[in-house]
Amino acid sequence: MRIFQKVLPVLIMITAPLLAANGQPSDSLPVYESPDSIIVIGNRFSTSLKNLAYSYQTISGKEVERLSSHSALELVDINFPSAFVLENKVLGYGVGTVGAGMVSLRGMGGKPNTGVLVLLNGHPDFMGIFGHPLPDVYGMDDIQRVEILAGPASTVFGDHALGGVINLVTRPNYNRLIKINTEGGSYGTYSYGLTLTKKIQNNGLFFTVRRQKTEGHVKQSGFESLHLQGGWQYRINSVWDLMIQGRYVPFKFDDPSRGDLDRLNIGAYADIRRGMAEISLHNQSKLLRGSFQLYTNLGRHKFYDGFKSNDFSYGFSAYQFWQFKPTISLAGGLDALYYGGKAKNDFARLPNGKPVVNPDAHQLTSMGMYGMVFYAPLPQINLKAGVRYQYNSLPSSQISPFAGISYTTANHFQFYANYQTGFRTPTLMELYLFPSANENLKEETVQSFETGVTYNPAPGKSFRITVFKNKARDLIQAIPSKTPPPPVVFQNGPKSDQWGVEGSLLYRLSPFLSARLAYGYLDPDILTAYNPKHQFKYALYLEKRHYYLTIYGKYVQELFAGNNQQMALPDYHVLNAQIGLRAKSLEVYLRFFNVLDRLYYSRPDYRTPGRQARIGLNLRIR
Repeated sequence: MRIFQKVLPVLIMITAPLLAANGQPSDSLPVYESPDSIIVIGNRFSTSLKNLAYSYQTISGKEVERLSSHSALELVDINFPSAFVLENKVLGYGVGTVGAGMVSLRGMGGKPNTGVLVLLNGHPDFMGIFGHPLPDVYGMDDIQRVEILAGPASTVFGDHALGGVINLVTRPNYNRLIKINTEGGSYGTYSYGLTLTKKIQNNGLFFTVRRQKTEGHVKQSGFESLHLQGGWQYRINSVWDLMIQGRYVPFKFDDPSRGDLDRLNIGAYADIRRGMAEISLHNQSKLLRGSFQLYTNLGRHKFYDGFKSNDFSYGFSAYQFWQFKPTISLAGGLDALYYGGKAKNDFARLPNGKPVVNPDAHQLTSMGMYGMVFYAPLPQINLKAGVRYQYNSLPSSQISPFAGISYTTANHFQFYANYQTGFRTPTLMELYLFPSANENLKEETVQSFETGVTYNPAPGKSFRITVFKNKARDLIQAIPSKTPPPPVVFQNGPKSDQWGVEGSLLYRLSPFLSARLAYGYLDPDILTAYNPKHQFKYALYLEKRHYYLTIYGKYVQELFAGNNQQMALPDYHVLNAQIGLRAKSLEVYLRFFNVLDRLYYSRPDYRTPGRQARIGLNLRIR
């Protein structure tokens, strides 16, 4: 099927005349930031949208609240052209070799995902041993916005940012005192939550509890979780703001790939408990803005086969952005992270009697600093450059540079080009945990070149097209051992040269109707695992005073479950819809997933859920 080769040229040809038409703004439709808006990227540095010169996209908290069924990462998959988020359950992603939640951006990600950096309020968030993010912990409550920065971004954000960065910004909404949500539907699925927020002079208190559970769409695919999160915010003065917050998320999930074997009578594939906390001090003045953060992430994982682990991470970060002159801005920061853990499996032994899982505790320390310069020699020209130095106690070190240029025309076009770099330190699992581990591994690296054009003529109208090329080196892969056992050993070796195209269009058809189209083409080279060649995504938003309707979906073509085009999966099209009715503080809504009841697979032997329906209710009390 060659439909995608035809879609992109047509999209380009129709975009200019469509965007030239006039329209009226409407705050109730998807958020669009006007050409002179100031945005803060990843909590690290500020720039105006017209000088952005990045493949950057934000998703509003309102859209997350409305369309997410269990995690804010769902919206990344729905919105960004080249993003692919693996899902195979009614609720939840899970972890481990059979888990989903893998995020890919521009062909980089991995399974488990260690190539896309997920940030929580600007600081890295990952499992200390395996190095992957924890999508079942993030949930969908108290999300102010989701930021997506595509392409290698280690200059500013450090380790793991090979394919890009996803930053989840959480903030309480003090415009309401109480929010109650309840929802239920197909496959014995239910979710209910309570959020309390209260602002008292310079103090703000917030708390959220949410319970979710499903029986699953096939035998042994259930999931259940409890989310507890809350905190305290204190406005010290007009410049300084203090926030202390944390969350605790125990969850269990099952997976049919384990069959009927449950030797330990755990009753579920995995029982996981995660806790995290952060203390952040933010400053914002006319010339200087930034933050200082202390954070931690702790976890206990217990699997049905006897595998148990405890992991930790403790971090500190400091970032500042300085408007030195009207034409010159400076950004810089430093960060330190101490992470590690230990694991064991008393039931898994090698033929020589030694344990399969290395039971020793391991930990690493990572420290880095970066600086960036933004210079506008002319109002329409913007230059930017930066560099990071990173040290890891392996020992190893990396230098990660960045450079970019943009030119903005008087008629709202912007042309930009960037050189970006990224790196990933081997995880403790790859270094020490299993017989396939290799203590001599080096960092994975990637260099990327992108060029693109954006057109933002008016609120509610925007178009972007980007072409990029990745040069990934020293990729860590499990390669057959020359002297088994073990049968495979982690080694640096393969390289991958990828290229792709991203296109997106947001068009407001009327004050109450807007549409979004996105297309991503990717030549993934050897990294074909969950890196589809073609993705076409669409959404239609209808918003009136007392009701709304959202229709959205995607078509995926040439998807594989393994690298080197192994384990081909069928092409598929998923269509979803949601309709809601509002009356003052009460909202009732209906969700429909996979409306067309299409059969598709996340693994060759595992079909994903069919048609689903859920009904929900939101009550907001001010």
